[in-house]
Amino acid sequence: MASVVQLTLPMFIGTLLNWGLFGTLLVQAYIYFSVFQKDRAWLKFIVILIVSLEVIETLSATHDMIIVFGTGWGNPEALDSVGWAWFSVPVMGSIIAFVCQVFYGWRICIIGKSPLSTLFFGLITLISLVQLGAGIWAGVIICNAGRFSLLQSDNLRATATWLATTSLADLIIVCGTVFFLRRSTDPEFTSKKTNSIVSRVIMITAETGLLCMLFALVDLFLFAKYKGTNYHLSLCSELSKLYSNGILLILNSRAHMGHECTHTTNSNYSVNLSSTLFNARVPSSHPIEVGVSVSRAGSGDYSATKMEMDV
Repeated sequence: MASVVQLTLPMFIGTLLNWGLFGTLLVQAYIYFSVFQKDRAWLKFIVILIVSLEVIETLSATHDMIIVFGTGWGNPEALDSVGWAWFSVPVMGSIIAFVCQVFYGWRICIIGKSPLSTLFFGLITLISLVQLGAGIWAGVIICNAGRFSLLQSDNLRATATWLATTSLADLIIVCGTVFFLRRSTDPEFTSKKTNSIVSRVIMITAETGLLCMLFALVDLFLFAKYKGTNYHLSLCSELSKLYSNGILLILNSRAHMGHECTHTTNSNYSVNLSSTLFNARVPSSHPIEVGVSVSRAGSGDYSATKMEMDV
């Protein structure tokens, strides 16, 4: 059995970070419902679902911390018991990741509006289903093991599948978003403001996706390398919070893209970019959309590209 520090310190750090990110999530949810009061009903449902799942996950993780540092303090059995970790970490983590990854995949499908983007959506959904099944599988094995000192030797394959497929889905999401957003805008015929907004969306998606992927890979390394310890709990406890905060960050980032700009290029292309300005003191009751349209004047043909940023 590992030392007391190897069992308790990672759980303590993980729970603190978990609660910190949970607080950030609540603030983002408040901003979302204050600013985007007329957003689509299904978007509001997704936000409510994510926050509700995170409440359950956070309370489950806190339950184990109370036992380890409270009612079971000094008891070796309590230190080695998995408690509700089988539910709060792999099961809830994989469910939340599935919801968020499918949402990201749907955004790629909407942005691309092509058979290729639909293929990306299907691939992301399939891989996310695999990580969901692997997460539930890992949770069942952990629950049956009952002790941290036993679960890693029996659970390595399931956990490795869960975290590896989670990382793979994140990588595909980042690549797909960058590719289809870049393809939706033509630098020759769009303004610097338009390209700036596209770059910002790409940056947000890439940062959140790569951060989730990095956490999952490091967590997998700690789980496989340091058997018999709880080092991996310092990261995997808050993995789901990264997904949830990433979704809210993307939804709320629409509020900071407010400006209206019309730019006409030398080749007679006009680019119109409009949205509702964000006011932090007086929340708006209107949904915010950023539309990018490119059209040619003075000739018989017409081409248009519209990129919906309201999701």
